[in-house]
Amino acid sequence: MKRPLAGAAWLAICCAAAGNAQSFARKEPAVYKGTEPVAERVLPPSMRLGLRRPKEIALAPLSDTEAGQLAAPGTLVKAGIHRVLPPDVLAAGAWETTAEGGRVWRMALRSPGSEGIRVEFQNFSVGAGKVWLHDGTQAAGPYTGRGLFDNGHFWSATVFAESVTLEYEPENGIPEAASLPFEIRGIAHRVGKTASRRPFGATLQAGSADPADYCHLDPNCFAEWKPAMSMVTELLFEDGGYEYFCSGSAISTRDNSFIPYLLTAGHCIHSEDAARSLETFWTYQTASCGGAPPATRNTSTKSTVGAHLIGSGSLSEGDYSLVLLKDIPAGVTFAGWDMGDPQTGSSLTGVHHPKGSWKRISFGSRVTDSTADVEGAIAPASLYLQVLWNQGRTEPGSSGSPLFSSPGVIVGTLTYGPASPVLSACEISPSIDGYGRFSNAYQRLREYFENLPAAEVKPVQQDARFTVVNQKASAPQTISLTTQSLGQVDFKLRADAPWIQLSSVNGTVSQSGPAQIQITVDPSKFDRTDRYTSTVTVLSGAAAPKFINVTADVRTSESNVQASITPNPVVASNGQWQFTITLTETGGADTQLSGIKVNGVDYSYLMSDWFGSDHIAANGSIQASLTAAGRFPGGSQFFEFWGIDAVSGRTWYRVASARFQ
Repeated sequence: MKRPLAGAAWLAICCAAAGNAQSFARKEPAVYKGTEPVAERVLPPSMRLGLRRPKEIALAPLSDTEAGQLAAPGTLVKAGIHRVLPPDVLAAGAWETTAEGGRVWRMALRSPGSEGIRVEFQNFSVGAGKVWLHDGTQAAGPYTGRGLFDNGHFWSATVFAESVTLEYEPENGIPEAASLPFEIRGIAHRVGKTASRRPFGATLQAGSADPADYCHLDPNCFAEWKPAMSMVTELLFEDGGYEYFCSGSAISTRDNSFIPYLLTAGHCIHSEDAARSLETFWTYQTASCGGAPPATRNTSTKSTVGAHLIGSGSLSEGDYSLVLLKDIPAGVTFAGWDMGDPQTGSSLTGVHHPKGSWKRISFGSRVTDSTADVEGAIAPASLYLQVLWNQGRTEPGSSGSPLFSSPGVIVGTLTYGPASPVLSACEISPSIDGYGRFSNAYQRLREYFENLPAAEVKPVQQDARFTVVNQKASAPQTISLTTQSLGQVDFKLRADAPWIQLSSVNGTVSQSGPAQIQITVDPSKFDRTDRYTSTVTVLSGAAAPKFINVTADVRTSESNVQASITPNPVVASNGQWQFTITLTETGGADTQLSGIKVNGVDYSYLMSDWFGSDHIAANGSIQASLTAAGRFPGGSQFFEFWGIDAVSGRTWYRVASARFQ
């Protein structure tokens, strides 16, 4: 009798343990009700006092080149393109005195055909002054101090208009002759909607073009899934000269700390710069099943613009990204998660923003794992869940959206889907997508999801500044890291730009044993004269990240090549002409000779034979001593030279002449 009882007791204990493990593996969603007081909105003087519209500077419409760049295929959906402004654009602004007795500087800027405009500020330092971007009804800002990240560089929020007013109200005591305490690096020009192909008879409500395909489903029409809608947001961010759409979701910690974490795909947000430009639109969706599509994102609930990258993985690592937002609006639900993978055949659901459109839902099931080639990169089967859709589809723009095993429980984030040069997303069948497994992301980001106790590690110096002149950088800088913890604290460092180099990327520190790191810059990464800004991120467990602001003031001299022929004139001796070609660089920049013609005849293939090298060092010279037989045409002979600067890539052309007699 005892043996069966013992066996039964073991079975009960086993099953209870398994049940607890399953419960522990799964985290349920949690609704954020919000505790922060709503800040009073501070309007710009133009809106507050009804000032007339200031002088407007209008850019040219998008060029064919810009339109072609936007239309070029890519991994992500392009929402817009960056545009460079004239160097003296701020000179178009004007000061005036308001009826309140204050001073205000204003200018208007138009980018024809734009659906929205953002401004990239640099060298921003307005103290207690305020800067806004607005169109008279909607306003971004005010921005104060050194901007959103206290380093003088940031992107404004979007103003959904073709023309915007930039407005600056200085703090008291600023002299009238003072120059503007900020610069504009450029703007983002948001493009309008482009309708997808639709089958005969398909219609859209509200009469507006929808970029998404025709077979998508409205999550408002599925009662069980309505709560999951508030977990998902549309993402808009800047990266590499373009503006992009992706999707993502608020994700909870084990203890419902409501730390504003957002989970998306690594191929969406994979740099601190992209994270800092992030805008989120939580309620870009219909109001009800069958309701009209939203006319604009402007009415959507948003987080404060800007975020920080906590950690990300490439396609070969599972394509995940965890981002720390500045805040999350009340009413958003933080998604739960499951550390385990769903069984093959399990029903799965995706909620997403296809092609930058409003929120949609797709239903499918898990199918057999398979390694995929995603635009030349390998997505290993062991790191991805494959989902076969039976209702709805996903499209580019859906990337980073959550895959749910039940309403609000995440098991993956969208990485890839099928594509066809002739079929739309809705016409591809069967349609199978690949989702990065949350089980993999959890293992790599466990300390954040579990919100494990951690001590902050802080840099003593928050700024590191370098000068780079003609590929020569100033000396390395040493930064001390400290903590209040008596025990040893592990830390990690991440260089957020390829031109930043670190003496180490991890280490330990304690209250009695600060750590030191060296920061240097790689001059070969700079291709033009400019001020470059980025950061070194300091991570210690789940503690809030800290940053070292890194600035490199780069001056790259343009070459100035002088070409000469000696002697001049060249006099024949015994039927031969002897002369020397000298190319001298006087601008202080390395350059390369790329072509030579004499009297229109191409001799580029003889450059190395003539000069010994095609490289002209900064402030150096190369010579070719030549002897030519035969007869030259009477009079001056013309020698043409082409070249390209090593650092800037700038091309140059010179002509020298000599009289042969």
